[in-house]
Amino acid sequence: MRPLLPPPPLSSPDYSLPLSNLASRILYPNPLPSSSTQHALYILNSAAFPDARETSYDDLVPYVLARLPAEDDLLAGHQYEILFFAKASADDAGKPSKKRRPGWQWCVQTYQLLSRILRKRLSRLWIVGAESWVRMLVEGVMVISGGKGRKKVVFLRSVRDLEGWGVRVSELCVPCGVWVAEKRRRKKRRGSAGGEEGANGKGKRAFGVREPLPRVLREATSFLLMDECVKTEGIFRVNAKAVMVEVLQELYDQGQQFIVWRERDTVLCFPFWRDGTGDVGMDELKEKDGYDVHSAAGLIKLWYKELREPIFPQSCYQALGKFYGDANLQLEPHQLVEMLRPDAEWTILTTTARRILRIHLLPLLSRVVDMEEWNHMAAYGLAVCFAPALLRGPDIEEDMKMMGIARRLLDAMIRHWKEHLAPVFETDHQNFETELRLPEVVAGREDPLEEVGDSISPSEAQMSGITLIDNDGSASDTAQEDGSEGEDEAPPLPQRPAPLPPLPPRPRTFLDSEAARPSLPPRVRSSTIAAIPCTGDPTSSLTTNGVDHPVKRKPAPTVQPLPRYSMVVGTSSSLHHQQPHATLEHIPFYNSVEQPVEEPLDLDPDPELPMYEALPESSSSPSANRAAIPRKPVPVKGEKGG
Repeated sequence: MRPLLPPPPLSSPDYSLPLSNLASRILYPNPLPSSSTQHALYILNSAAFPDARETSYDDLVPYVLARLPAEDDLLAGHQYEILFFAKASADDAGKPSKKRRPGWQWCVQTYQLLSRILRKRLSRLWIVGAESWVRMLVEGVMVISGGKGRKKVVFLRSVRDLEGWGVRVSELCVPCGVWVAEKRRRKKRRGSAGGEEGANGKGKRAFGVREPLPRVLREATSFLLMDECVKTEGIFRVNAKAVMVEVLQELYDQGQQFIVWRERDTVLCFPFWRDGTGDVGMDELKEKDGYDVHSAAGLIKLWYKELREPIFPQSCYQALGKFYGDANLQLEPHQLVEMLRPDAEWTILTTTARRILRIHLLPLLSRVVDMEEWNHMAAYGLAVCFAPALLRGPDIEEDMKMMGIARRLLDAMIRHWKEHLAPVFETDHQNFETELRLPEVVAGREDPLEEVGDSISPSEAQMSGITLIDNDGSASDTAQEDGSEGEDEAPPLPQRPAPLPPLPPRPRTFLDSEAARPSLPPRVRSSTIAAIPCTGDPTSSLTTNGVDHPVKRKPAPTVQPLPRYSMVVGTSSSLHHQQPHATLEHIPFYNSVEQPVEEPLDLDPDPELPMYEALPESSSSPSANRAAIPRKPVPVKGEKGG
């Protein structure tokens, strides 16, 4: 490594502007000093480290170290701190980059190149999100250099751990890659633990309707309406990265002061930057160090989607379908004026919804439509993009049916806003931009934290009041007896009804049927009766508690046996003349259902029963009277067949 030399002056031809811009992204001062010690705070962003194969670190080091405090200030007694984001080596998508870093020998030599006053006046080195190899590298550098600086190094797991050391995170200018990396790491950690990942501080500040507009709408809308941003093709149609929008929602809810908006060469600076003791080179930041225009558009749509009471609540669905359900209905400007007027006698929109549409949504979308030549977004296209964010009911199918009506209403409002609606409400584009500006006083820029009662919408409060107030006036009578007004006290909660008795067990035996209950004594319960065994006797009885109870059974159907015939022996002629005569009277049968046959039946004829008539005896056998049948002789072996 070459000896450390200061960078050439800005007017020198050897001055490298790309290296200077790269150094400003790697190391830059925080706008506000450290809240714990009031020392100057410098942020070291590892995500901005270039690839060692593309950039020479030996040439880059002088430009980076030149951004540290000057030695004259340090000799006067000033101290400084460095906040190193070691886990910020990620792009705007939160994926780890595959860059070749310099070796540990280069790090040791760079630390030794620092002057004695720079190492002595360094009061604290914060290292956030360091892996094991980074810790080993830092400790090795401290040991090699003397080991006196090990007490100044503090390793932290996340940015929020700085709060435990008295450092207010809301006053830090943290790169967006750090927040995205922490968001993904938190999701992965909670997902492996089986829990759900939730947004920190969701709904605390940003996502509420306040007077004037909340800070999230002021900053995102101001950046979106800048000349280079509003001409972006596909604005509100191209989806932003979900993780970027979630990070922005958390930052605004937590009151993060310094949020960088940048789209190409357009950077938005807010009054927060002018109140700090440091100076951040905003023009030197690249696109990945800020949030783009699609993230601002996605954040605005998310704000409308997360409203506790949507623009079109479920209570107005019936009126929407009745008055505006016809697809061929042409909405006139006077109808839209009556719908948006704050003093309208009757309208389907709530007072809050009408105010939001007048002061923010319609002026914003009308301005976007004015740049349709560049962004290719017409009124109907914007209505298609925003309609899903304005409906949120319990039934998704019902929301889908109402979405077409809301799309037509929003399309008509956007088309008629500039010429017919805005003059009625005495507003224009200049007044709209004026309303978006943040107050000059720092205390009035941040939204206040919401109270407990703010989390309940007016419709929910009204329904809860109707449910809890006793109609017989008992609550007001009690309040009058105590000497207090009934309006200031909350109505009493209704008593919880007593639990119902358990159901009796389901009957499982024959005795639980209606046919068997009359024959049982009243004290005999079905739960104490055992199952009746299946026996062959239809008149069997059951003994319960020493009492015999006859059991009625339906007799099984009788099965008649087949007639039994004797062997008939005689000539063929006698068979035609002798007809069998038999009777089946007095023949006992056996019930195969009630009494199965266990022994083989005796097939011998009963002597008492009449049988067939006896055939006359023949002197010769049946085969003797039979005519001879001519047969072909059997051939003998060895003879040829004729």
